[in-house]
Amino acid sequence: MKIFKYVVQEPGGKTVRGFLEMKDRAEAFSFFRERKYRIQSVEEASKLEVSLRGLLEKFGGVSRESIVLFMRQLSTLVHSGLPLAQALESLAKQERNQKLKVVVETIKSEIEKGTPFSEALGRYPVLFSQLVVGMVQGGEAAGILDQALERLSYLGLQELEIRTKLRAALTYPVILIGIAIFVLSFLLISAVPKFLDIFRSAQAELPLATTILLTVSDVLRKFWIFILGGIAVVSVAISRYYATPQGRHVLDALYIRLPLFGDIYLKIAVARLTRSISALTKSGIPLLQALTISKGVTNNVVVLESIDRIRAGISQGKNITELFQRAGIFPQMVVQMVSVGENTGKLDEMLNEVANFYDLEIEYFLRNLTSSLEPVLLLFMGVMVGFIALAVLMPVFNLVKVFRQ
Repeated sequence: MKIFKYVVQEPGGKTVRGFLEMKDRAEAFSFFRERKYRIQSVEEASKLEVSLRGLLEKFGGVSRESIVLFMRQLSTLVHSGLPLAQALESLAKQERNQKLKVVVETIKSEIEKGTPFSEALGRYPVLFSQLVVGMVQGGEAAGILDQALERLSYLGLQELEIRTKLRAALTYPVILIGIAIFVLSFLLISAVPKFLDIFRSAQAELPLATTILLTVSDVLRKFWIFILGGIAVVSVAISRYYATPQGRHVLDALYIRLPLFGDIYLKIAVARLTRSISALTKSGIPLLQALTISKGVTNNVVVLESIDRIRAGISQGKNITELFQRAGIFPQMVVQMVSVGENTGKLDEMLNEVANFYDLEIEYFLRNLTSSLEPVLLLFMGVMVGFIALAVLMPVFNLVKVFRQ
């Protein structure tokens, strides 16, 4: 398969640009002509353009919300008895995102030529994850594609809900911190020095608070470029260290051991992992393959290594519960639920229960985080502004006393 960049005009007159994956240029032309698009140019993309395409799709192309909505609508249509190709055609007609529209039309075209749906989805790894492809593949093999699509839409909605709650919980504190940094920086660099220069010229003895404020203000004004440069250098160094195998292992291990946030970070990872394994096994995917596919839901190398060890142990016939216990990162409740599932033959149901339980814990934590951080941040801002006001006003009071004497 080759990637072509195209510029075409829709029947309505709108010009559309993008990338298309086809076997050759003739097939690309045929694809647009079948849909009565007016072709302006279709050329094979260079390696650089292919790389840029990946970045554009990742950061500026099709949103997660659009993919989740697409999977949910497709699930509804297929479940109602509509043939897959017809369902895709219907969704393509109503899709507003042009990039996703072309992708859906391409997938439909591939299906009509006999390509399995999972294989057609797998050609767009930026849009459809390994989890999506694996579940669709399992659903196709077991003849329960509608159920697999329904589970995928459920997984997508759960993921979006967690992301939305996390974003909502962190937005206000981040805004407060940003405002605090801006206000304090403005006061220390621009406003405060003008007042303090007056006290310096009077050669009056300054209180300790004023001296501290002067020192901080001078450091910020004289060395601000070095401070920003130092932050940039440290950020780049950490980023490069994380890019190394050792650095990634060290920092990922640190993430799950951070006070307060490490615990919730691990619970989010466990909830994603257990829900994915549960959905995959329910779709007819063997447990070993489900573990492999589920690795795509987390980037933490410590969790990934634990999954690999569990998978290797299962392939050797070892007890699943003991493998989860030895992994060392899973909470005891997860181990107990796995044990119940293994003994009753309902591992998929128990793993789903684990995911639901942690979803509630995550929601409770995020709700408390917002309500707790707000007064703490406001108090911090109040203390800092009060300290600056005190440091400025104390020399004024001293000068007034001197003039009275």
